[in-house]
Amino acid sequence: MVKLIKNLILLFIIFLIGYIFGIKQVKFLKIISSSMEPTLSIGDKVISVKIEKIRRKDIVAFYPPKGKKEILIKRVIGLPEEKIKIENGYIYINGEKIEEPYIKEKPIYSIEEIKIPSDSYFLLGDNRNESEDSSIFGPISKENLIGKIICRYSPFKKFKFF
Repeated sequence: MVKLIKNLILLFIIFLIGYIFGIKQVKFLKIISSSMEPTLSIGDKVISVKIEKIRRKDIVAFYPPKGKKEILIKRVIGLPEEKIKIENGYIYINGEKIEEPYIKEKPIYSIEEIKIPSDSYFLLGDNRNESEDSSIFGPISKENLIGKIICRYSPFKKFKFF
């Protein structure tokens, strides 16, 4: 119970900072697709905060390339300057297979090895086979990143910090 109260207080403080002081780096977003299942479901509401240090497995919000105005939410898989390949249902970073216990199912597609540019990230949905992500449009520039998803606040019974 004490942990829940602390989480609610932190959530309130983040909301207060974003609302009262007009910080545009705090965004409240709603999940509109199944591309991040089972981690995030359609209708879930999340909070995104702009941060400088992006790590592998962070969940981020971003604008897709080619001028689309919608906001997408995916997981960071590849970091700048890494080599990434998808083969036989597994992802390899710099030749090493990575473990992904959070995905819905293994990808049924393959991607030849590519090197991620120094200012970009390779982002994939947890629902690998039902996601419009870097497997389709390639690495995403850091300029397109909005922020890291820090928590799911709705529905309340699924409240969670990431």
